[in-house]
Amino acid sequence: MSIRTKGRRRITVGGETYVWYVTPDDDSPYQILHIVSDDKALILSCPLGTGTDYVISKGRVFQNQPANGRWNRYLLPFAVPEAVTPEFVARLIVWAAQERDAVPVSGMDVPV
Repeated sequence: MSIRTKGRRRITVGGETYVWYVTPDDDSPYQILHIVSDDKALILSCPLGTGTDYVISKGRVFQNQPANGRWNRYLLPFAVPEAVTPEFVARLIVWAAQERDAVPVSGMDVPV
């Protein structure tokens, strides 16, 4: 099953293609940056403007390791900018796909 791309942006990082977009969260006042790989192995959600910079991994792979597909939250080692740019999206993808320094955070400690 393919990913809907209408109204969404594509980005290629490390030879892999991803789709990214920003939408309002239905359950909070925050905007959410969504990033999905074409094969849906890497699925990320990054809440914007929360005060705590973190990402939610929902895919089968995170930091080049198998993942359980559940909502796992990790602190980001860099700040989330006020305006999402392709450069930030690429940096987040590289960190989530290739690095190994993720620090887990409890869902109770973050707003989304």
